[in-house]
Amino acid sequence: MTHLSLPCISFGITALLAGSAVTLVRPAAGRRPAIISALVSLLAFALAALEVHHQHGSRLLDAWVPWLEADALDAVPMVFFASLTLVLITLAPRRDTGGSALSGMLLLAAATEIAYAASNLITLATGWWLTAVPFAFRFFGNPPARRVVSVFLIGGALALTGAIAALHATALTDFSHVSHLAMWLIVLAVALRKGLFPLHSWVVTSFEHGPLLPTALLFNGHLGALLIARSEAVTLPHFAHQVLDMLSIAALITALIASLRSFAEKKPRRLLAFVCISQASFILAGLATANAEGITGALVHWLVVTAASSGLIAIVRILEVRVMDVTNPESDLGLAVKAPRLATFFLICGLALIGLPGTLGYCAEDLLFHGALASHPFLGVALLVATAFNAINLIRLYSLLFLGVLPKHVIDIPDALPRERWPLTACVVFLVLGGILPGRVIPWRDAAAHEIETAIGLKKHGGHH
Repeated sequence: MTHLSLPCISFGITALLAGSAVTLVRPAAGRRPAIISALVSLLAFALAALEVHHQHGSRLLDAWVPWLEADALDAVPMVFFASLTLVLITLAPRRDTGGSALSGMLLLAAATEIAYAASNLITLATGWWLTAVPFAFRFFGNPPARRVVSVFLIGGALALTGAIAALHATALTDFSHVSHLAMWLIVLAVALRKGLFPLHSWVVTSFEHGPLLPTALLFNGHLGALLIARSEAVTLPHFAHQVLDMLSIAALITALIASLRSFAEKKPRRLLAFVCISQASFILAGLATANAEGITGALVHWLVVTAASSGLIAIVRILEVRVMDVTNPESDLGLAVKAPRLATFFLICGLALIGLPGTLGYCAEDLLFHGALASHPFLGVALLVATAFNAINLIRLYSLLFLGVLPKHVIDIPDALPRERWPLTACVVFLVLGGILPGRVIPWRDAAAHEIETAIGLKKHGGHH
């Protein structure tokens, strides 16, 4: 097995863990240690991704820790998630960076990167378990959502751990009932982590009552989708196609119900939660198409959802800090008068999320819908309907926050500050330039899509014998 020339992955994860420890011990030092550690990890993961690119997508084990690897599937998400961590830490309002909050965000980022870089199921499960630590141990205080989020995260990790044990037992005993137990546990783990209907309520609760920026990190880890995408590592003999069929139906139902449920919401956090849940379900639906076009669309949409939803979530949090009416507005707030830059950032991120032509979201959804129509025509049509409903709800949310008459008590609020402006600009530039030059982005995911298609195809073919 080929190794990376440098221990980039272990170094990047160590940088995040070191930053978490420093900010926990010295919270008065501010966000500087957190930014430095996130930047160092970003550079380390970028070096690993560059080496994977030069090796044409080969699996490259870390030079120091052999159970960590970089390949065509995880190299780009590792870089992207490190970038997301840097963005959210940089633009976080001051009240969100006190105490152990920054330490918790860095620990959450390190745990997610461990899951991405896992070369085996045990390491992957370790990452899942570690993501629950900042919430269970009150790194973000004790918000009303803490207990619910912790229970669901631990439940998902327990389901994955049970599936791993069942898979090992299957290899030893070859009992069919143990294989089916593993199948159901994997479905449960993905459903819990992704927030698939009817288990989506914890994600909504996390958005509404939890720390919003850490929730953005947790939500955009997409570890449920990662578990399915790792189909060549997850040994699912004889029933891989059954898992995909069940998850595609669950993703479809989630996308439709969440998009319809959004119409009943008026609180920005809850409305945004349902839109994000619906759009993120497209990732799982695309992976379940089991063809290269749909899988490529799903993997590109993964990046789109991460960038666009993070921008939207961050802007909602920025506005909450400045205007208390944002939490539960009684009418349209008209904040575009005082914050035109934030309004522009919000509109571009929202339109990219639902696939406006000229953005990367359009390219991702075009691939995804074509792949879905080729394998499951009803799935493709249903995703189009969900996208239309999500577009309406995003415009409703934009109108609620930025259009209308400014409340009389809102005399003056600052627009996007420099430390907020540049991270949000980075998100918008990625989404727009990716749509203008999709040929630069799609090849990042194309090789991984073909590997996943081959792995799923082999297992699905084997399931008919």
